[in-house]
Amino acid sequence: MQKLGRNDPCHCGSGLKYKKCCLDKDEANKVTRLTPPNPKKPADIIETEMTWPNELHKLIAKHFFNQTYGLYDNEEIVTVIQMWNVFANEIVPVTKKIGVYPAALEYILCQIYGYEVTQSTLADKYDVSVGTLSQRANQIFSYLDERLPELPDSPPGPNISAASSLNSQINMEKEMQRLHALLEEQNFSTLEEANAFLQQNINKKPVIRKKLSDSEQAAELLYAAWDDPTDQEDALLHDPNSVDAYNLLAESAAAFPKKMAFYYKQGMTVGEKHLGEAFFQENKGHFWGYLPTRPYMRAKMGYAEACAKLGNMPEAMKHYRELLELNPNDNQGVRDLLLPAYIETLEWKNAAALIQQYNNDGSAAFNYSRILVEYGMNGQSPKLAALIKKATAHNPYVPAYLLGKKRLPREMPEYMGYGDDREAIVYAHLNRKLWLIRPELMQLLPAVRK
Repeated sequence: MQKLGRNDPCHCGSGLKYKKCCLDKDEANKVTRLTPPNPKKPADIIETEMTWPNELHKLIAKHFFNQTYGLYDNEEIVTVIQMWNVFANEIVPVTKKIGVYPAALEYILCQIYGYEVTQSTLADKYDVSVGTLSQRANQIFSYLDERLPELPDSPPGPNISAASSLNSQINMEKEMQRLHALLEEQNFSTLEEANAFLQQNINKKPVIRKKLSDSEQAAELLYAAWDDPTDQEDALLHDPNSVDAYNLLAESAAAFPKKMAFYYKQGMTVGEKHLGEAFFQENKGHFWGYLPTRPYMRAKMGYAEACAKLGNMPEAMKHYRELLELNPNDNQGVRDLLLPAYIETLEWKNAAALIQQYNNDGSAAFNYSRILVEYGMNGQSPKLAALIKKATAHNPYVPAYLLGKKRLPREMPEYMGYGDDREAIVYAHLNRKLWLIRPELMQLLPAVRK
């Protein structure tokens, strides 16, 4: 390779000559740039090497690049754009303001690569609220930690996962639901027309919609009730057959698991009747990606968890399995509950099949459960040592909680990181009882170091 010339195109992809762009900064930092073979600009990568769900997500990538090149290393910018590309293609996020996700992406870049910046500074830069920026950043962080736990060539950074609370999820769905309703009112005939409308209105104030229907008013009241339970009576009066109305009662009005199970089951029944048997057959395997299914999925998940608390594990496992059949991508984390349920009921073949189904899951929940399943099926086999080594390498904090060397907090953490102490707390809360009845297996765990 040869040294990048003063009159060569700048490495950052700005389109300017190196001497008019990054040369002074590189000289001040004593950085010597080399000319790679066939260098490509990030703008070219966005256009030619990446596929996008639609033009809106490509536009967000370009906006992020335009706002960050020259401020950060070009490779760092490209890495974050690649993250956004993967996230956008699987989640297909919806936004009404183009600055929201670029702001979140710049915040993520700063967190990963160690730049000091505040959320308020970036919120002002992109003209978005701090709360919205934080929600979107947590949404992307959570996705990346679940799907891409070991990004190549990226330095250590915060691994924030499972940070999205139910209220954050509801707020996101509220925004998506409103945008979908707005688009439906426009009577678009093609996707291109819809994208053009979004781009024309992306930085404008929300379009004033026509008067809401009764069901839409009920939905708005339900969204408000998730944030403020004092609004729940009005929400339920407007729509007593709403699935989320029953979910709301289960969350806020039921003091015991039996009552929670009752409300969740009512919500499930309403949801099944509303969606219809044909819909289930046609969309099985793709639930959750379709917004109107989510209240039903929440009700079914809540009912299964309530059944487990009541000791009715067969009923709980039945609904866990059905949830995974409806949504194999498992956005709700059902497998982390079904796997210990199989172990508790000694259904080793089913447990092994579930592990195989999600073989790429490198979480503490699966790494440590692999040990239990191997022991349950084959006793103290030669495989145990390798499984224990892998599990403790991923999360060395777990043994201290399993062995009682470290006190387990009463409350679950609000979020957890990939391989951190909070993940260990969550795993121990859900699984410690499975280890306590196997003291001979616990003795194989390494000496507590954390």
